[in-house]
Amino acid sequence: MSESTSPIFANSADAAPDWRETYAYTVGMQAVIYGFPVVKNLQQRYYMVKQPMGRVDVPVNAWYHQRTPSNAEDKYGSSIIDTLLYSAAWYDVRREPLILSVPDAGQSYYSIQFMEIYSDIFAYVGLRATGNQAGHFAVIGPDWHGELPAGITASFRAPTPTGMLLGRINFEARDKLEAAHALQDQTRIAPLSNWQSGSPFVATERDVLPPGNRQTDPLWFFTILNRGLTENPPPAKDANIVAMLASVGLGPGQSDDLTQLDAGTQAGLRRAMTDGLAMLEQVVKSGGNAKVVNHWAWGQMNWGRTHETHDFLTRAATQSLSGMQEHHIEEVVKLRAHHDGEGQLLNGSINQYQIHFSKDQIPQAKAFWSITLYDEKYDLAANALDRYSRGSPDTDLQYNADGSLDLWLQSEVPDASKRTNWLPTPKRPFNLFLRTYLPDHAMMDQTWTPPPVQKVNA
Repeated sequence: MSESTSPIFANSADAAPDWRETYAYTVGMQAVIYGFPVVKNLQQRYYMVKQPMGRVDVPVNAWYHQRTPSNAEDKYGSSIIDTLLYSAAWYDVRREPLILSVPDAGQSYYSIQFMEIYSDIFAYVGLRATGNQAGHFAVIGPDWHGELPAGITASFRAPTPTGMLLGRINFEARDKLEAAHALQDQTRIAPLSNWQSGSPFVATERDVLPPGNRQTDPLWFFTILNRGLTENPPPAKDANIVAMLASVGLGPGQSDDLTQLDAGTQAGLRRAMTDGLAMLEQVVKSGGNAKVVNHWAWGQMNWGRTHETHDFLTRAATQSLSGMQEHHIEEVVKLRAHHDGEGQLLNGSINQYQIHFSKDQIPQAKAFWSITLYDEKYDLAANALDRYSRGSPDTDLQYNADGSLDLWLQSEVPDASKRTNWLPTPKRPFNLFLRTYLPDHAMMDQTWTPPPVQKVNA
């Protein structure tokens, strides 16, 4: 058989696109999947450190302590929770280790999560992980090989030189925050040299990488990606994908001036950026590869550990896009619902909903459980009550005579008998996150059955 009649070439189009565009599109899609967490985190860091656009205004290597619970004014697209006070610090350990000093937190739910820039979690300090005792914990950069002094409780090597520490502390009530504030005030970070000498440390560094300009840069996503991968080089095990990205001008050490690429490559990357980001949104709304029961998508068992198996799609979509970072399942198990029990997208403009927990179905957690409602951008949805969640922290919940529990989700004020258990919805699409902090085995092994979100008649 001659080459001209071979089936391999039989359907080739005479006017095919420039092969460089097709190739760049293919590689660019992989770059979006691989690099989305880096891009999101660099943007989040910039708008908390360099040009604050929300309540978080903090230099690098310093704590921002949230003094009041989260509300709908917090616009971070990160599915934040309103039943804990957050503390956030963007770490940079390129020069020297950072020492985290924590107090004895007693029996409070208290955790500090260590996130590398690609959004996986590499350590915890807190009630479950370290027992809530006072201590000093070192965050060590990937290339640091010095000796730590006496008095360090434990050390954690960060996979990337920059990343985030995210603390969470529970509180008695929205108007009783004193105990949580006291724990925040005693939680400190300082470079090793300051900690060792006892000299005061006042963080002032705010020079962080800028994000791309969406109005003027048609390849803004890849501009940020190149900057982020250069600052935080991928691990050696990712050498193959790094080489592939480099073939179209992407990756660590590559220029962030992508206008120097040939026209076909630029065109392919533009298409990949648009299609890749749209695909990640679709993955999130479908639950990705997670187990789905009654249209609740379980948080995946490898959340926070996705790089161990090169599960970059999970890392980009359900771990980063809709949450910024996610927990190890032994700390928190989560289920996300974008759909009701019939598979229709949740929408407060056209439907009212009920969630019915039988007595044996009520989530079990050593710390607490809650259902939180978010808008399409994964921010808390504004409502007149400033009520964003319902769950075990709410001591006013009304249980049925048989021990079951009904939650009511609707935009309009319900009958008086339902108002205590009412979760206000926006008059537009929304989604839900069910969380169990320090979950039981049924949650961790995904044998618990979540009740469907059921449409009800007005």
